[in-house]
Amino acid sequence: MIRKQILLLLVVSLVAAAGGFVLYRSTTLQAPLVEETGRMPAFVLPDLTGTDRQSSEWDGKPRIINFWATWCPPCRREIPLLIDLQSEYGDRIAVVGIAIDDMEEVREYAIKTQFNYPVVVGQQNAVDLGNKVLADWIGLPFTAFVNPAGDIVSVHVGELHRDQAEAYMAEIL
Repeated sequence: MIRKQILLLLVVSLVAAAGGFVLYRSTTLQAPLVEETGRMPAFVLPDLTGTDRQSSEWDGKPRIINFWATWCPPCRREIPLLIDLQSEYGDRIAVVGIAIDDMEEVREYAIKTQFNYPVVVGQQNAVDLGNKVLADWIGLPFTAFVNPAGDIVSVHVGELHRDQAEAYMAEIL
């Protein structure tokens, strides 16, 4: 009986330590690092129809570039906000979703979600793109706010909320 209690205490301690580390990393990452040039890297990724979309389609326009996945609860929670932002500001800003996920999973999710902005999908190539935008990222979602010149002005790590989005958008509009 004592062995089971000690084992349980050990498991709980390890879980608590891991949770503490994740919390520590998420609260101490003050200024996310963007690639050295501060520019949004060019990319080509397929959209939900399988058509390759080039990042140059949105050149000259402020952009909200959201990295997400279907299996990520905070990602799923922030998508309605991104849909609202696209509806409200679509004439002045481009929202682009970059799913780091399986194409079929994203297609199924998109049926329920009714995206009103372009969603492109990748796996390792999207991870590589994410690493160029935010060095050493450890989780999803994260969102880059890009000015019309293509400069990454801010990167928000974690679930995005309206007040945060509007503050970042003020920097790129």
